[in-house]
Amino acid sequence: MSEYTDAPTLDDDSFADRTPPDGPLPDGLEPAFIDDTEPAPPSLLRRVWRRIIRRPANWLNAPWPTERIVQYLTALVVVGGATFAVLQVVHLDLVFQNNTPTGGDMGAHVMAPAYLRDHLLPNGQITGWSNYWYNGFPLYRFYMVVPALLIVGLNVVFPYGIAFKIVACLGIVSLPFCCWAFGRLARFRFPIPELMSLAGLAFLFDESFSIYGGNVKSTMAGEFSFSIALSLAILGLGLFARGLETGKYRNWSAIVLALAILSHGIVAIFVVLGALLMWLVWMDKTRFIYGLTMGITAVMLSAFWIFPFLANHEYMTDMKYGYRPDGGGDSFWDMFFPWPAFIDIVVTGFALIGFVSSVVRRHLNGAWLGIMCFALMAATFLARDSLPVIGLLWNPRLLPFLYLVRLMLMMVGIVDTAYFLVRAVRGRELSTRAIWVTGVSVAAVVGLVVMSMELFLFREMPGARLTTKNEKEVYAWGINGWDPITLTPSSTDALADGWTRYNFAGYEGRPAYGEYKALVDTMAGLGDDTDPSLGCGRALWENNGDTGAYGTTMALMLLPHWTDGCIQSQEGLFFEASGTTPYHFLSAAAMSANSSNPVRELRYTDNDASVGVPMMQKMGIKYLMVFTADAKAQAHTRSDLVQVATSGPWEIFTVSDSPVVEALRVQPVVVNPRSGDQRERHLELGTSWFQNPQEWAAMPADDGPADWQRIDVQVDMTRRVGSEPLEPGRKVDIVVPSETIEVHELPEVTVSNAKMGDQDFSFDVSEVGVPVLVKISYFPNWKATGADGPYRVSPNFMVVVPTDTHVTLIYESSGLDKASYVITFLGIGLLFFWRFKRGDVRHRTTHPFLGTPVDDLDDLDGGDLSDGLDEPGYGDPGFVPPPDDPAYDDTRFDMSLDPLLLPPPGPRDDPAGPAGSV
Repeated sequence: MSEYTDAPTLDDDSFADRTPPDGPLPDGLEPAFIDDTEPAPPSLLRRVWRRIIRRPANWLNAPWPTERIVQYLTALVVVGGATFAVLQVVHLDLVFQNNTPTGGDMGAHVMAPAYLRDHLLPNGQITGWSNYWYNGFPLYRFYMVVPALLIVGLNVVFPYGIAFKIVACLGIVSLPFCCWAFGRLARFRFPIPELMSLAGLAFLFDESFSIYGGNVKSTMAGEFSFSIALSLAILGLGLFARGLETGKYRNWSAIVLALAILSHGIVAIFVVLGALLMWLVWMDKTRFIYGLTMGITAVMLSAFWIFPFLANHEYMTDMKYGYRPDGGGDSFWDMFFPWPAFIDIVVTGFALIGFVSSVVRRHLNGAWLGIMCFALMAATFLARDSLPVIGLLWNPRLLPFLYLVRLMLMMVGIVDTAYFLVRAVRGRELSTRAIWVTGVSVAAVVGLVVMSMELFLFREMPGARLTTKNEKEVYAWGINGWDPITLTPSSTDALADGWTRYNFAGYEGRPAYGEYKALVDTMAGLGDDTDPSLGCGRALWENNGDTGAYGTTMALMLLPHWTDGCIQSQEGLFFEASGTTPYHFLSAAAMSANSSNPVRELRYTDNDASVGVPMMQKMGIKYLMVFTADAKAQAHTRSDLVQVATSGPWEIFTVSDSPVVEALRVQPVVVNPRSGDQRERHLELGTSWFQNPQEWAAMPADDGPADWQRIDVQVDMTRRVGSEPLEPGRKVDIVVPSETIEVHELPEVTVSNAKMGDQDFSFDVSEVGVPVLVKISYFPNWKATGADGPYRVSPNFMVVVPTDTHVTLIYESSGLDKASYVITFLGIGLLFFWRFKRGDVRHRTTHPFLGTPVDDLDDLDGGDLSDGLDEPGYGDPGFVPPPDDPAYDDTRFDMSLDPLLLPPPGPRDDPAGPAGSV
């Protein structure tokens, strides 16, 4: 074929512009194709499709030497086996059963994502106001919204209960993979990454704690956001580690770490501490820029939640959980080493070996694991008095991070010890084949030990069965009656498996579900009643552990969920999210026979209706629900409690003279600010007025018009109990006016047409200028039209001074909220800037202390993701990865599609500039 008739192939992206050379064409020949137009760029869908197809194809078409096959098979077996073990405990059959999950806090968490779906997202909000609990609170202002958004997203495909359960177990199912990914990204040699997935498995099945977060038991107790955040944190720190080495993945590190921060506030502490220490360990000039820009981007991405949280913590409740060790037989030793002595010795011993080995070999990420262990121990000690400024941290919540990091470091020590022993026995350096054989052997032994222990513990071991031996029931494993392994019931005391089954069987699976549903239906019927004394309103239900028969002691927190907000529950799950929480529990204690009284240091009065009814009236409560004989007896002593319904063991009463809004008869007084923790100052003032109203001639306020009297208050030292915060037996101080309150009586005003919306409240008044009390929790986002204010008054409500006969209160975004969202959008813009304008950071070397040229690594970016095994290993003096040895990790971990599917790079002009540029 003539050179002039060669046509472009169909494999080309577009037909080429073929122009014949100068001069006449040979007789009879015409150019096959001449087109002066610019070829159209491929469509976005075509480019995406090419990207999806190209990478798996290149990965599959890459050479498959024995070492690569062995490594991928090992990873598949170990990581897949660990994930399989978790799935056995999760009970997928129950996850996909269409019901409503229950158990612990999880049974109450059901409310919030549904409220987000039905009320906030339709208004274009991901945080907002809810009246469902505690006289109202800012939903997702202080609790984490990312897991809830994921639930809502899955709810598009799955029923709500199934979507909720999928997300609830997502963190624990993904942790083994994320631990493995961390090991790969941080360039730990084979088989350390695979064993790190087993470290994640051992952590998940750790039953030494149940509410700190991260393990299966804590997740089933309701800490599923913590589990999700932990998996994201481990993955994000792995990306950051690889970026500190290569200068890449700045965007992905920022995105994943920001998601971890937004998924749980406690995990955010781990993320910040871990990223900061890793940055310091790797620090040089270009890595300083890399870490700084990544950190700024992550903070900006999470700004919409972080900044309002930090600025508004004054309006939260400190539950005063205390700290550990709490005296008696408790100690820091018990906290740091919670397992049986033999296991603690093995884990800690190998972890120390791994730390020392990493330092000697200058493996910076291995050294970081050890430094993190010591830092977390120090943080647990220093956080005994909670966090500076913010507080609200129970120091044992930091322990899960210590346990997980130590288990991961243990795996480093096990592998390094194995290689050391094999070299010592052989008396020479190991060949590549010997290294692979040793690695596979270690992975097999550790994998079998860990997984067998865990599967036996949870009675999920394949081939094992319950049988009878010597007239005792045992859990046995063997072949044809030969059972080399048998465990008695007392040896298999794992609770997480049963807890998972309990939770995911749902409310509908509890024996008392019929009684529970009948009670909910009764309350819904009262809410629908047109009788003026009935209808929608707040309900205080007796606080008692026996309600756990419904699935959780928090089951009645879902009253507003089941009744579409008509019957609001005074008690809710997010204790810290409302400043009104302490006053609810004071009221509940007074109307309950055996209340839990969870807010410490309050001066509770138990089961005394003469105390409780005035409190309920102050709170604007419409219904009282009691079921114990003692509480019923107390309720029947009060004429201002009228029984209106019975459901099973429950008696329901209406509370007289308990409006949500009312005009004041005495002008409030403004209490001058006092120094110290403002949460504590507000609590002292609020409880003093709430429990001792006879000592106050007027309602105390934080602020008000200029003509309101200003007064000082002082602590009544004669009634002080304990002087130091968190001191055993201490009670909140009682404060009294330091000067005489001038009583300014107000004219009688009629308040009418009160209407409560999702995020607004309106009413009419017969006369302007007279202060009106609105019994909705105060928050600075509330804005009034037709009135001055709102002003914060005790216990934690609002007072407005009408300037019009129609007043409306609306919960709006504050200036800080808007600014925080702007910062987050700027952070998103910064991602595009790094991606398309600035590019990756070009480090001068792959190791800040060893001087390996960065180009030696970039030239090796291929499709095989495997760790270096020969000596000298990564981090050893003089180490340079050989370009033709598949035993070394010579790839990137590209999160843009699949971390394992990468094509070998071709020649290119690097837009990032020369090494050392940023």
